[in-house]
Amino acid sequence: MSEPEATQPGTSLLFEVFALKQAVGRLLTETMRDGPLSPGEYAVYSAIFELEAATPTQLAARLGMRLTTFVDRIREIERRGHARRIAHPTDGRSYRVVLSADGLAAHRAANRLFERAHASFDAELARSQAEAKVVVVELRAAADRATRARSRDAAAAAARAAGHGGAAPRSR
Repeated sequence: MSEPEATQPGTSLLFEVFALKQAVGRLLTETMRDGPLSPGEYAVYSAIFELEAATPTQLAARLGMRLTTFVDRIREIERRGHARRIAHPTDGRSYRVVLSADGLAAHRAANRLFERAHASFDAELARSQAEAKVVVVELRAAADRATRARSRDAAAAAARAAGHGGAAPRSR
C-alpha cells in the first residue's frame, strides 16, 4: 500500500480518521495475535487498570463506548475471572470494577505485545507523540461534541413530531 496523500480529492477528515482506525486495528491485531487478549479486550483491561477502580459509566466514557456495549464486555471479563465488582463508596446503586490477579496477569502479558506495536508506530511518526496526541484528542473531542449535538437534534425533532402526532401542522 502506498503512502496516503492528505490532498487526495474527495476524501474528508472523517474518512481519513476511519481509515486510521482500520490501519491501527491491523497493526495491533497482527502484533497481538498470539497474546492472551485481543486489541479491544486489551483496551478495556487498560482502562480498568489505569482508572484502578471506576464505575462502568466512567470506564465506558474513557473508552468512547456506549455503556451497554461496555457492560457486555465487563460481563465477559468477569466470566473469565479477570475482573470483579466492588462496592461504590458513596453510591449504593453503582459499583466499581477492578482487575483480579488473573486479569492483571493477562493485561501484563498483552501489554508486552502492545508495547511492540507502540514502538513500531512511534518509530514511523513524523512528529512527536505529544504533538500527535494533541491532534487525536482534539479529533475525539470534536466527534463527541458532534455526536451529542446530533442526539440533541434528533430528540428535538422527535419531540416536535410527538407534539403534533408526527404529522405536519395544518395551516388555516
